[in-house]
Amino acid sequence: MKGVIQIARIFGIPVQVHWTFVLIFLWVLIKGLGEAWDWYTIGWMMAFVLAIFFCVVLHEFGHALTARRFGVDTRDIILSPIGGVARLDRLPENPMHEFLVAVAGPAVNVGISLTLSVFPLAISGHSRDKFYNFFMSLAYPGSNVFAVGLSAFDYFLFGLIFLNIILAVFNMLPAFPMDGGRVLRALLSLRMGRLRATRLASYIGQVLAVGLVIFGIWQFSVVTAVVGVFVFVMAVNEYRMVRFDGLLDQYTVADVVRPAFTPLYGDEPLKAAIDRLQHGSERHFLVFDRWQNILGTLSEHKLMKLAKQKDTDLQKPLSEVVKRRYEVLLLQDSMREAFPKVSWKGQGILPVYHKHRLVGVVDRESLDYLVKLKGKGA
Repeated sequence: MKGVIQIARIFGIPVQVHWTFVLIFLWVLIKGLGEAWDWYTIGWMMAFVLAIFFCVVLHEFGHALTARRFGVDTRDIILSPIGGVARLDRLPENPMHEFLVAVAGPAVNVGISLTLSVFPLAISGHSRDKFYNFFMSLAYPGSNVFAVGLSAFDYFLFGLIFLNIILAVFNMLPAFPMDGGRVLRALLSLRMGRLRATRLASYIGQVLAVGLVIFGIWQFSVVTAVVGVFVFVMAVNEYRMVRFDGLLDQYTVADVVRPAFTPLYGDEPLKAAIDRLQHGSERHFLVFDRWQNILGTLSEHKLMKLAKQKDTDLQKPLSEVVKRRYEVLLLQDSMREAFPKVSWKGQGILPVYHKHRLVGVVDRESLDYLVKLKGKGA
């Protein structure tokens, strides 16, 4: 995704932040100065925003690590002002596995709320009174009585407890991209095929989305209406994605393998690869050593990035820039398994073997051709 910056790599999963994330802190600063908050309060609010998004990260890791338990990798976790998303390579094949992956995120938020609730409920009666006052102030926002005696730290702690509950409940709404939509689809898949289950869950999500839009317009709430539009679009896209997976299931690597390709060699200079990229039709390459063993892959993205860097040594041998970690494909592999390996894992090209012999490659151009030729309406 464009406009993201990687801030960490945890359990082998990149955690990225979209640049618009900083707008939240700008909004807190503007609101604080506009309402004459002191810097102490503004600081607590900034910390609160960070804490909430840390909880969102934990929520997404709930999905990612549960998916890993069932053999599904996660491409990355991306944070934005509207929340986070763990982008899985594929859906778990077993509906019950998908169910467990979907509920793992909200379960993390419930666990956080219960853990944080131990502090005010287990200590003095005064703290329990403040805990009670906080939630009464939410139930009766027009009254100032219940907010008496609440410090910035109280709002920080009680706010985290409350918002984690809200995150869990909101995410269980039966509409994509919320977890509730995936739970509904998983349960429906137990009695019907995934495509039919997705279609029905998508329709339910669209009805809910239209209801949110109408409610937002009725209440003059732009945010609610925008969320409704977002949910509607995501529900439609989810159905299209599952239809596309169904298309890929109909083909194997043998249907798209390209037996003729241009090899590069590790002792060739980087300039030779860039020239071949600029003047040839191939965009991704396999790199070999002098004994015809594969050293790794070179993608168009990597070559263009190196070409644009002013300090790049164009005489550097390809063996120093090649991506050495790569996967291999077999002729009989399903295209549903091959697609994410080529498209999402930064490879661009992968070797294809049959009976321990290299028979060709699959690259992004091969996949694009399949999608354009067979994927209309998917």
